[in-house]
Amino acid sequence: MPKTTRKLRKGDRTNFGTLLRAASDGALALVSAIRKADQQPVALVCAMQHNPDDSITPVPFAVMVEGNPFDLFADPTI
Repeated sequence: MPKTTRKLRKGDRTNFGTLLRAASDGALALVSAIRKADQQPVALVCAMQHNPDDSITPVPFAVMVEGNPFDLFADPTI
């Protein structure tokens, strides 16, 4: 398979920075949710947003890989 390089988008880098800060602050969580497209349960990586009214809103950033990631994705190092 030919190597294809895709530059990471600025938004991807920004979101990753937010995830790192959330992890550092202890505000990162694994949350169970229902995927709207097919009504199946999925695990989401969420930053937990603390709101002015003391409530917390999970902000989804990523869906955990379902199955073997080596079967789903090409090796990014090749």
